[in-house]
Order: sequence, then C-alpha cells, then structure tokens
Amino acid sequence: METHLSALPETSSALRLIVLAGQQGGAADPLAERFGKSHRSLIPLAGQPMIAHVLHTGLMHPNVASLAICIEKEAFAPLWDVLTRLPGRGTVALVEAREHLADSVRDAARGWEGPLIVTTADHALLSADAIDAVAGALGQADAVIALSPRDCVEAMHRAAPRRFLSLRDGDFAACDVYGIAGPSAVRAVEVFRGNGGFDRSGTRIRRAAGLLGLLLMRCRMLTLAAAAEFASRRLGLRLSAVVLPDGGQAIDVDDDHSYAVVRDLLDGRAAASVKVGQARDARRLAGTG
Repeated sequence: METHLSALPETSSALRLIVLAGQQGGAADPLAERFGKSHRSLIPLAGQPMIAHVLHTGLMHPNVASLAICIEKEAFAPLWDVLTRLPGRGTVALVEAREHLADSVRDAARGWEGPLIVTTADHALLSADAIDAVAGALGQADAVIALSPRDCVEAMHRAAPRRFLSLRDGDFAACDVYGIAGPSAVRAVEVFRGNGGFDRSGTRIRRAAGLLGLLLMRCRMLTLAAAAEFASRRLGLRLSAVVLPDGGQAIDVDDDHSYAVVRDLLDGRAAASVKVGQARDARRLAGTG
C-alpha cells in the first residue's frame, strides 16, 4: 500500500527510510497492553503516537524521498490515521512485517535503487543529524552502523538504560540507525537473521565480527575501527561505524523505564522550543517598539 505526499525532486542524495514497527515474533507487547494498544508503536508519547515522532523526522528530512513502514496488516488502518495528521513529502508505503527483521528490511527495500536508512518505530528521539551522519558515511561504505559513547548517553539522562559494547577505545551504545548503500548491499541485513528484534547490547557487531572478533572484544583488544574491519571481512562488505555525539540516539522505548526516560527528554525538548519561540517573539516586539 503506497501513497504520495507533496512532490519531492529526485536527487542523487535521495534516501528511503525504513521504519520497523512490527511485533517481535507476533507476541503481545507488555507496554502496548498497558496502554490498550495493539502495537507499541501506537502508544501515546509526549502528546502523539510514539511512531509519529519517528515519521515526522523522516517526512520532514530534505533527503528522505521515500518512506516504508513495516508493520502487521491489522495495524495498517490506525497507522494511516497517524500519517494523515503529519506534514511531509515524498512517498509512503506500508509493508507487511515478516517474522525476521532481515526479511522485513528486504521487502521494504524492494523497488528502491538508492541508499537506505533503517530505524525502529520506538526510536522516538531519532534526529535529522543522525540520518545525515549515517547517510554521509555510506559514501565510503556498503553498510553503516551508528553508536554513541557511554559518556554521551549518560549525559542525556541520569537514568538512561546502560547497555554498552566495551572496546579498547571506549564503551559504546548501539543506536537503532543503520545505513545500506543500495540493493547490492542489502545482504548486510543477514546479520539480523534470527533476531526477534533489535537489541542495544552490541550483539549484532559481535556476531558479524565472528568468533575471533568476539574473543578479542571481550579482552578489550579491538578498537571500534578494528571491530568494523573484522565485521567487513565476515560479511564480505565494507562496514563502517559512525560515532554520534547525541547520546539520545542510543535510547529507545523498550519498557516502562525507558519510556519514562524518553518522555522526559521529549518534554524537555518541547519546553526548550517554547522558550526559544518566546524569546524570538520578545525580540520582535522590542524591535517594532
């Protein structure tokens, strides 16, 4: 199912954003049940459905020309209702979620010849800067993963979830923002084969790096660059890792605790935005007076 929003000129930097919103293994989601929703992506967060925060960022990004949302068919109708309330441009398609993330990404990528950015519906803090950083790295890589340093994550919120990949050059939290250079590199998603859902513990890069890489990581003998090189050899693709200074990119809504953390961060952003607007209005009044 696909619809066209306002026209967006085609450019060499045009992206398709894939948002994974399906239920893990078709099982009921405790957080969704608490809010009386069929899917976690539809629970209310800071005044709107959680997925709306992700979609707004994508739809308003100047280089996102196509957006594909993977979700079960029974959620198509409520999701279209969310989409009708959002501004944006380009095309939007709903794709039926598959049992494995790798298959969902493959289906959502079908028909698109350019670069892909993959994220999740519970990544309500997704930023345009994160999309830009991952997309920019695709110029020199087939696939890109994003991470944020421990201190940046902990600086965002004192109660932020703390699951890190420990390497020789520091501790990093995986962010649910990934890049794929194009159709020829879609096989990189096979690293997710067998995962019911994304995790933030670094399992994906460990798996991609292989047994030797895993042993070296556990001994803190590998740097992030070396771990990416191990993964590149294992996958037969050029894998790159980008480090995002915005620790919020490593914080998703997984449970009640992370829900409260993200809600606080979004409320803080809204309050800051109001203050900026008030200051701007005050300057205008002072100038006209």
